[in-house]
Amino acid sequence: MILPCPEDFRDYTRFPLTITLVVLNIFIFVLIFSGASSTISSSSILQREGLTLTGRLYYQYLQNLSSEALYEKPSWIHEIKSQNIEQMGVLGAYALRDARFLESAETLNYKGDDVQIANWKTDFVEFRKKYQEQLLYRFGLSSSEKGPLAWLTYQFSHSNWIHLLSNLAFLALIGVAVEGLVGSGALLFIYVLGGIAGGAGFLFSDSHGTVPMVGASASISALLAFYCVAETRIRVRFLYFVSPMPGQYGAIYLPTLLIVPLFLVVDLANLWATPEGLGSGVAYAAHLGGTLIGALAAFAYRWKAPSSLPTAPQI
Repeated sequence: MILPCPEDFRDYTRFPLTITLVVLNIFIFVLIFSGASSTISSSSILQREGLTLTGRLYYQYLQNLSSEALYEKPSWIHEIKSQNIEQMGVLGAYALRDARFLESAETLNYKGDDVQIANWKTDFVEFRKKYQEQLLYRFGLSSSEKGPLAWLTYQFSHSNWIHLLSNLAFLALIGVAVEGLVGSGALLFIYVLGGIAGGAGFLFSDSHGTVPMVGASASISALLAFYCVAETRIRVRFLYFVSPMPGQYGAIYLPTLLIVPLFLVVDLANLWATPEGLGSGVAYAAHLGGTLIGALAAFAYRWKAPSSLPTAPQI
């Protein structure tokens, strides 16, 4: 593991906004999400039989769509066979992420056991109601929940402790570097605008999905991109850890642009490698949206304030 750590944390009073952002993310998580319990995990729709039946009904739904519907289907759907139970389960999970199907599934006509389908429709309506009551759904950003406030609240919301702490580690390390370079106001601007751009990237790549995006990673990607473009002339400290054995952890000074292959290029590669419509749980498109804004802001900074840039490597 290797992380950029350009600044010394001992002088923490120099980075008031970074500390505020970290505390705010923790406060919102503890206040809202740590006590939230899932009310849909026991739904029959999410059980093996329920997902398989959902997949079969969704398969009928796809087959009945006309070419004029302009319905964009991932290429892998054409390989699905209705007789394959495992594939129907996968298709059922995908169906629950399709906002258009979620909105109208109980009103459609299907072929099959009428009693079974009627029970499924009842369970499906209950599942959708509970799903939309979830805090992650209400505070996250998705095609179904994209009001003005959601573009901001999703940036400070996290799904679990691991998600929160991993993002905050990056926010603390790179936030202090950006705040030390351009000040608190610019840091806040890049954080929020990067998050908004990340949200746009997410919705563009998942325009009909129902799974909400939460987390500060798009905003952090913007900060990473800003710093590695704005500080190309110096070497910065990276912390590395291979094992607790002597000599296998510590600090090393490397070019700032090493951030690009270490973190940002990885996002692009993962986005291309992820099967269309079947996400890995990481919003790579959001990372790239934040990265773009961060890089553009850095180019503007270099153009506006060339005299403030370092003229010699600092080791």
